Amino acid sequence: MSKADDSLDLCSVKTFAEMSGISIEEAIDWVDNGTVPSMRLADFRMVNLARLRADLLKGKKEFKAGDYSHA
Repeated sequence: MSKADDSLDLCSVKTFAEMSGISIEEAIDWVDNGTVPSMRLADFRMVNLARLRADLLKGKKEFKAGDYSHA
């Protein structure tokens, strides 16, 4: 990953929804049910773009509920 990509490791669910062209409600559902990777940062649940990007580069083509658990 290049230095320019460092700022793209995490993003808010709202930003993820906007970038993906989906509703905020759908993005929240995807995070809550583990369809996309996320992590908690302080009191906020953030989409883990680094993990999502890594999985896409490895060839992941389908994302289903439960693919990513967050305890």
